[in-house]
Amino acid sequence: MRVLVTGGAASGKSAYAERLACKLSPTRVYLATMDSHGAEAQRRIVQHRAQRAGLGFVTVECAGPSLTAAVGMGANGAPRPGVVLLEDLGNLVANALFGPNGEEGDPQRTVARLEREVLALAHGFEHVVAVGNEVGCEGASPFEGTREWVRAMGALGCRLAARFDAVVEVSSGVACVLKGELP
Repeated sequence: MRVLVTGGAASGKSAYAERLACKLSPTRVYLATMDSHGAEAQRRIVQHRAQRAGLGFVTVECAGPSLTAAVGMGANGAPRPGVVLLEDLGNLVANALFGPNGEEGDPQRTVARLEREVLALAHGFEHVVAVGNEVGCEGASPFEGTREWVRAMGALGCRLAARFDAVVEVSSGVACVLKGELP
């Protein structure tokens, strides 16, 4: 099963995605995409680690370009048992656009590459839960980089929603299934 969990900032989407992953399989990989530079990033990483403590996740840090390499996926194999929780697409997009090897200025290429990476991950595991960011509800940013991220994040979310089995939106801690059925 492939599930996209989306929601606004501090909506409860990460906690929901973790609970869902726990329901899907006892074998759990947490694929963390946040770049750990800066005090705020460190604070959020500590918060997320504490939130999932004791839930049986093996954490793999991957701020870089290859999700499949990070989890040790080989080519042309049958899906591995278990669930991968990809946390989160917003960081993945930001890393791809603005990181050391960033593709800033070419969001279409970035979205296409990230879609391929996430779909390869989704085909390599029995279950994938990807956490995304609901974008477009807030006003337009005066910063071009933020507008570029919003466009790329929105496009990636739409593409994955079309290809995934289920889509869930979390708002104020309440989950609403927009597509598919969940266990």
